[in-house]
Amino acid sequence: MINALIVEDEFMVAKRLKRFVEAAFKEQTLKLHVLASLDDAFEYLAQRSIDVLFLDLNLQGKDGFELLKQTLCESFHTIVVSANSERAIEAFDIGVLDFVAKPFTQARIQKAVDRLQQQAQLGLTKYITYKHLGKIELMPVTDILYLKANGHYCEIVTMEGLKVLHDKNLDKLLALLPSDFVRIHRSYALPLSSIKSIAAEGGSKYTVIMKNAERLPIGRTKVAGLREQVKCGQKGTTPI
Repeated sequence: MINALIVEDEFMVAKRLKRFVEAAFKEQTLKLHVLASLDDAFEYLAQRSIDVLFLDLNLQGKDGFELLKQTLCESFHTIVVSANSERAIEAFDIGVLDFVAKPFTQARIQKAVDRLQQQAQLGLTKYITYKHLGKIELMPVTDILYLKANGHYCEIVTMEGLKVLHDKNLDKLLALLPSDFVRIHRSYALPLSSIKSIAAEGGSKYTVIMKNAERLPIGRTKVAGLREQVKCGQKGTTPI
């Protein structure tokens, strides 16, 4: 079952898009809902999980990117369908799967759906959103030094030493981040590029030494796999 949502305020465009999306998924079981306003979309996504969002950017004078920015840490893909083609670069920087310019064809919608089906986990997200003083902030993924589990939440530590408590847990954040983010311990994860070396400590314990000289513990069952990932993923890494 694929759960999809279309957010489009022009009735005839929404009707056409719905028909094309249904045809693109062909024999697959598809549950497709159509909404016309940003407020309705916020309410819908607060109560339900979806797999893919087809999003217009101009919704009754409101910016569809507001919905996109506040749902970056959800586990669905977004395909923007908009006449505002000059915003395509902005959309891809945020991490959308595809940008379909209006007017669209069945073939173009099919191409977007094919791309969705070929890539279950893209790891294209360039930003993580978080709440600060009641506002939604964007953090570039490249700023993340490591992640630390904190109960039902996750603490994000940045290259600059900023610590942000995120309302998603470690597992949920890892599912959205690029594949070079690896879990090294039940409580820690980090990008391979942060690792300088792996050190053996007393009592059969191991730690990651990061490029900023900070150390993080490695779970015993993860040492061998991490060694291989570091060797394959990093050129010029300090011997381990």
